Amino acid sequence: MRTIKPRALRKGDEIGIISPSEPVIYKKKFLRGVEILKKLGFRVVLGKNVFKKHGAYMAGTDKERAADLNAMFKNPQIKGIFCGTGGMPSNRLLELIDYYSIRKNPKVFMGLSDITVLINAINKVAGLVTFHGPNIESGFSRGFSGKNKYTLEYFSKAVMNSKPIGIVRKRHSLEILKKGRAQGALVGGNLEALTTLLGTKYEPDWKNKIFFWEEVEQTIEDIDFFLTHLRLCGVFNKISGIVIGKLVGCDTLDPIDDWKKEKSFTISKMILEICRDYKFPIIKGIPFGHSYPQITLPIGVKASIDTKKTNPFSIDESGVK
Repeated sequence: MRTIKPRALRKGDEIGIISPSEPVIYKKKFLRGVEILKKLGFRVVLGKNVFKKHGAYMAGTDKERAADLNAMFKNPQIKGIFCGTGGMPSNRLLELIDYYSIRKNPKVFMGLSDITVLINAINKVAGLVTFHGPNIESGFSRGFSGKNKYTLEYFSKAVMNSKPIGIVRKRHSLEILKKGRAQGALVGGNLEALTTLLGTKYEPDWKNKIFFWEEVEQTIEDIDFFLTHLRLCGVFNKISGIVIGKLVGCDTLDPIDDWKKEKSFTISKMILEICRDYKFPIIKGIPFGHSYPQITLPIGVKASIDTKKTNPFSIDESGVK
């Protein structure tokens, strides 16, 4: 399918905000994020069901949440769609999304965490370049002063500029788990969320892709479980490289079992064990995921890895036009 790029966002554009996963829990933080978005020069339109709750962990019924998403894509005044927060249940929307309408009305669609499911499914089925970037409640609410200027810089480069993002400047030291060079279109997001797409028609096309992933509050055993599943599904036979983001609260074994208090077995060692039979490069510590500051990554555009370089990760194609 031919890749479609949305128009770059401009000041004055209307941004639609939806809650396709869990409900907004911290309303003050959410509203602060909305105000920050307005200060950047955007106008904001809230989806009808942004604050709705259903079944304790959903922002409305499946039909209500999908209706908000579909309505935002069909509304010609809306130029970008951002998500309030993440959660768990966004995969319940996949059969209700109007992918034909999305393809006919391309616009910037961005989120992270559980929204990984939506940004990858929409890219796969509709061919639209989507964006892994800050949610409103946990991201924009932090503002863009101090160290978060970095977040604003890469958000602007990703969705407000038709030039490629280019070299991603590292903020801290990176781990080069496996050396090498790779090129390929980007695919990825939250690791656990991605595993829910395996075996479905919404699963990404992994061939020659650079696979980026991140996690939060998972044990080493959990991440081992997810990565082994990807390996068994043949994903690692297809990809050209791996870029790992920030793993927040993940570099521990299950604390319940005393015998697991083995400090020498790190998450990096586990990753190398699982990927021992593959020659693709692996870098760890690029600033994206459930940590701030963070970069925004376009799904479906060309990127490259070169571990000989000081900044080994580069996004070589623009995600917008």
